[in-house]
Amino acid sequence: MLCFKAKIIGSCKSLWLTSIAASCWSIWLARNEIVFDNKVLTMDTLIFHSKMRALLWVRAATEECRFQERLWWLCPYRCELSNSGSAGWRSPPLGGLKFNVSGAALEGESGVGGVMRDEEGIVRALFSGPSVACDTESAELEAITIAMDVFNDIGWKDSCSLIIEMGSRKVFNWILEKSSRPWSQYSVFAKIDRRRACAGKLTFSFAEEGGNEMADALASTGMSRPCLFKAWW
Repeated sequence: MLCFKAKIIGSCKSLWLTSIAASCWSIWLARNEIVFDNKVLTMDTLIFHSKMRALLWVRAATEECRFQERLWWLCPYRCELSNSGSAGWRSPPLGGLKFNVSGAALEGESGVGGVMRDEEGIVRALFSGPSVACDTESAELEAITIAMDVFNDIGWKDSCSLIIEMGSRKVFNWILEKSSRPWSQYSVFAKIDRRRACAGKLTFSFAEEGGNEMADALASTGMSRPCLFKAWW
């Protein structure tokens, strides 16, 4: 029992120390952009970059630190430690990648989000931003096209397979069954089909419970962002 409590305390300390370090590093990079590139970041963007770096650093540095990714993005100080982490997420086959995508729509605003991980669960790319879609399904279709574009821009299509995983059962059925697709989304599906033909080894899947947590959070966060953020490494 004492050992378990010590791990929890250590994990919590690691989480917040990493968050402080990530914030300082983000501020330093923003300062350099102002001085050398004459580029000024908004406070919203600076906070987003700090959260993103802290999350990725913590995930890469320690296995003991477990928290809900959804709460991390929406409200970090309420982020609860748990043993489950992203328990619902399932890794892709060896040498493959999985891109979890999501769309969100609420009270006239919509957003898209996505995160790509390798077989070890290490984040390799992500995006988050506003959407012009009028409903959740349309936003999720937009997220799928963005994920395919990101994967193509990285240039990995000839070296590894990709799974695009989504949280909407309706959108997943539309992808699998062409006869069920609504005519109003004809142009969107035409874009997806063209990208799919050029994407190499690409498949689609439906996320299990809890498996799309980070993508959902990025989509919700994207609704309030001024523009689409994309990054990969």
